[in-house]
Amino acid sequence: MIFFSSMNMNVSLIAATKLSNEALFTIGILGGITVIMLAFSNWRLAVKSALVIALLEGAIRKWVFPSGQELVYFLKDVILMGAYFRFFMSPDLQIRANKLRAPYTLVLICCMFMMPATLNTNIGSLLLAAYGLKIYVFYIPLMFMIPYLFRSPEEMVRQMTWYTLLAIPICVLGILQWKAGGTSALNVYADQAAMESAGATTFGFGDRVRVTGTFSYITGHTTFVIFFATLAVALLSLKEVPMKWLLIGGCLPLILGNALMGGSRGSIFTIGFVVAGFALASLSGKLGTSKNYTAMLIGGMGICAAGGIYVFSDAMEHWNTRYKSGQAAGETVAFRAMQMPLDAMKKTLDESAVNGYGIGATHPAPEAIRRKLRIPPPRRKAPVFDTEMGQVLAELGIFGWLGWYVMRFALIFTMFRAYIMCPAGPTRPLILAALLLSIPHLVISVVLNHTANILLWSLMGFGMIPFLEPATIRRLQPQSRQRLVRA
Repeated sequence: MIFFSSMNMNVSLIAATKLSNEALFTIGILGGITVIMLAFSNWRLAVKSALVIALLEGAIRKWVFPSGQELVYFLKDVILMGAYFRFFMSPDLQIRANKLRAPYTLVLICCMFMMPATLNTNIGSLLLAAYGLKIYVFYIPLMFMIPYLFRSPEEMVRQMTWYTLLAIPICVLGILQWKAGGTSALNVYADQAAMESAGATTFGFGDRVRVTGTFSYITGHTTFVIFFATLAVALLSLKEVPMKWLLIGGCLPLILGNALMGGSRGSIFTIGFVVAGFALASLSGKLGTSKNYTAMLIGGMGICAAGGIYVFSDAMEHWNTRYKSGQAAGETVAFRAMQMPLDAMKKTLDESAVNGYGIGATHPAPEAIRRKLRIPPPRRKAPVFDTEMGQVLAELGIFGWLGWYVMRFALIFTMFRAYIMCPAGPTRPLILAALLLSIPHLVISVVLNHTANILLWSLMGFGMIPFLEPATIRRLQPQSRQRLVRA
């Protein structure tokens, strides 16, 4: 309901492009207020809608409303704003019946370390400073909302399964893009100007393009295959999951094929890291509820890999050639994961001392806002690195960088504690998924990748479920909530 109402409002806004800027601004404000009110009325549906829109907004921006892609880009954020207002300012009885012993203070203190970067005079605009802060912290509240999102373990397993199966149509689109070629309308990006000047990104040889699926750019698609492979592997550990054959025989091979067609070396290695982590955890026999999970994981992954490589042999050849080219050029996994961040941080410290260039200074969206609103350029242009640790240091300075990564490391420790505390059941595999993905995403793009941003903070919310406990102000707790905490 929220999604389609919002879409109708976007249609009206796009159709009204001949109106004056003042009229468009008024319509945008009224549309945003309406969406916030709808989200306020049902915060659970709003959060779920935002998570679905995160998978589809690139397709809408590229093919449905290319002239109004800024509106689509902010759609999920406006929906989440209404959900935040309801959850934190006017929670329902079921929320008040439970309290969450989450590390609120730690998160708040770490975020406060980032505040000086919003006051950096190099930004030159309060609006851009606010937007930069949004890039970092806007999706963090999802981590504290997810424990309350599902009313029972059965609902959680059922809805997470259907969410994971959304990967199938997205992957089918990736196959069509692979076969279509670089000149096809299927292979376009949200940035039409960049597309016209440079064209679709190839593997560096031949005419095959790196697919993007329903996402605006390659980075979103790379995030998609990593997260959805992880969700599929986690759900296979649960006997309550229906249609496991569809996950093993359909979802996972298609995701593997899309990972190869996307051309990202990091996605394959990250998926391998996650599968290895689940295989090791399954040896304890206390992960999920499926008794034969270890055999299913090893056998299923073997069948999936063999079938995927056979069916997508052309993509495998392209990925392997790109991988070998990177190795020959010295871009090994260790180099990209360790040496590149260190080099970028050293260069940043040498050039910007400890203050940085201002929050959001390296993000492409503030540059677009500057051009549209005619805001003067910054006095010092921030360097651009192909590693997020260097980017964060360039924006926040040394103290903000410490605050951000202290929080990230502390939350990884929190995920580990939650995994140890949680008994075998529906919640434990999802906590392990959050733990395993949080580690490589210390160096993989999160802040500059809005798809990874919303998915990672949401997934870490499952790690907060073991810290739920009945509130002392109520003697009676809903049975479904008790079962979810125990699970």
